[in-house]
Amino acid sequence: MEEKEILTEKTTENNEKSSFASSIYEGLSVVISAIFIIALVFTFGFRLVGVSGSSMVDTLHNGEWLIVTPYYDEPEYGDIVISTHRLSTMGPIVKRVIATEGDTVDLDSDGNVYVNGVQLDESSYAVPVHTMKGDLSYPVTVPEGCVMLFGDNRPVSSDSRYSHVGFAPVDALLGKAQLRLSGEWNIYENFTENGN
Repeated sequence: MEEKEILTEKTTENNEKSSFASSIYEGLSVVISAIFIIALVFTFGFRLVGVSGSSMVDTLHNGEWLIVTPYYDEPEYGDIVISTHRLSTMGPIVKRVIATEGDTVDLDSDGNVYVNGVQLDESSYAVPVHTMKGDLSYPVTVPEGCVMLFGDNRPVSSDSRYSHVGFAPVDALLGKAQLRLSGEWNIYENFTENGN
């Protein structure tokens, strides 16, 4: 009888150990699967990016969040993008595409922007600025594979007008802002094609 009881206790003990190991394995499988799915979503779907600073006021404000999707086509004028081309010195930056490769950009003394000889209508988003051309010599042509980025709040924006920022290579663009979320996580604006 005692021998049977000892065997039963050992069997129960082994079953408990096996059950515990099985639970650990299942838990790790769930965690690894979740990490893999999140990585796929962030790589091919979308990611959340926080806005820091005032260079895009009045379009974007400090503390807001953007839902950003990767580019599958070429960036276009008016797109609000996140660029990592100055990651080591400035971190990721959020700016508006003003011109794409091959475009010639000029700024006049009133701060008006001309792309390929045509003045841009930026009245719906850009904060007016006078004579802040940065340190570039105009007119300037956007190099191949790059875009020119300006902040909407031109008086305070460090952007492609300055050589320490420069043109952004297209392959350094994290993606295009699609939706803006308030600090309370409420979606309150879709970006339209013209960036308004």
